[in-house]
Amino acid sequence: MLTTGHIYCGGGGDTEGAIAAGYQSLWAVDNDPSAASVYRKRFPKILLIEQDIRSIADDFILGLPIPDVTIWGSPCPDFSLAGKRTGLAGVRGQLFFEGLRFLRLQRPSAFVFENVDGLLSADKATAFPQVIEAFTSLGYRCTWQLRNGNRHVPQNRERVFVVGYHGGGQGDTAKGREEIVAGNI
Repeated sequence: MLTTGHIYCGGGGDTEGAIAAGYQSLWAVDNDPSAASVYRKRFPKILLIEQDIRSIADDFILGLPIPDVTIWGSPCPDFSLAGKRTGLAGVRGQLFFEGLRFLRLQRPSAFVFENVDGLLSADKATAFPQVIEAFTSLGYRCTWQLRNGNRHVPQNRERVFVVGYHGGGQGDTAKGREEIVAGNI
């Protein structure tokens, strides 16, 4: 059975999807008390690390079971069309790098990263190519799609999904900015 780990897990929507797809979820991270309360009630057998991700020591991360797939989506206010649009330089945008730290330390075979469609144009359209470059610099081959989640919730929810597989080699998907933004990875 394949396994998953969940960063910025919220109330567990991605965990529920992983379990429904036949994965075993090993652990999850979130520091929002309300979301963590919901998560604990929904998934009492999954290790929930309920603390600010910035305070989690590298040694602790290295001691966690390494999942086959890490599923995550960093907080979106700095990418959202309704937000400040500061991208990775924003206070919440910088939390992307904390999720990336898990990937760097654990090197799971694959990851799924999800965020709002505003990620494509945040910070004058420089944030998304930086996200892709961060993944490829860790040796992940990446592909992405913009998808509407309205099949699953009663509203239009455009989301960017990036899937990465480890072992592609550094720079394999480092294409020009125009190709990345156009989705031609």
